[in-house]
Amino acid sequence: MNRPPFRRRDGRRKKPRSARGRFPLRTLAVLLLGYSVLQYASTGTLSWPAALYDTARAALADFAGEDNSGWRRAAGVAQDLGAAREGTPPPDFDFSGRVVRVSDGDTVSVLDRNKQQHKVRLYGIDTPERDQPHGQASRAALDELVGSRQVGVVVVETDDYGRTVGTVYAGDDNVNLAMVAAGHAWWYRYYAPHERHLQAAERAARERRLGLWADSDPVPPWDWRRGRR
Repeated sequence: MNRPPFRRRDGRRKKPRSARGRFPLRTLAVLLLGYSVLQYASTGTLSWPAALYDTARAALADFAGEDNSGWRRAAGVAQDLGAAREGTPPPDFDFSGRVVRVSDGDTVSVLDRNKQQHKVRLYGIDTPERDQPHGQASRAALDELVGSRQVGVVVVETDDYGRTVGTVYAGDDNVNLAMVAAGHAWWYRYYAPHERHLQAAERAARERRLGLWADSDPVPPWDWRRGRR
């Protein structure tokens, strides 16, 4: 037996669900049909569906391209919450050991348990040269993070100077990312164009004028090196 319509508190009966909303939809369909017939009769074509599609696609493209759009912020929050809930342990290390030397803001020497020493260039970042403004401060910041500490290294490659290029972890902390986030390093986009977490960290440090970004126009180290040649 069919369920009777829901009775309102004032004693009136609510229209069955199947009967609601039909009139507006039918009216819209009639209007669209009439407009289509009129357009076809006057121009010989139906252009409004394509125009409507192009307008909607352009609007969605503009929305998706906005760096500060709500959906991007929502996605970022969801990602952060998920990481906090599930945990984000560092990956398996290619080797680990104690930092025995900090050369500058992006290069350390690590002594592994087999007493082999590795010179490690931090992947995806570039810091001021030692004779460049903020160069000594950058080195001091890295020394504070990893000096004489046990670290793990995820190797990315070996560079032309024979150095190991990789991501360094002190405990659960990504040291490469920490240097950029604190304003002591640039995101080295030429060699790490897809490292968007480094890009985001640099943007945030710029906005907050942290570290080297306290200068209104800091010179990137790659430009500094080019100017000395």
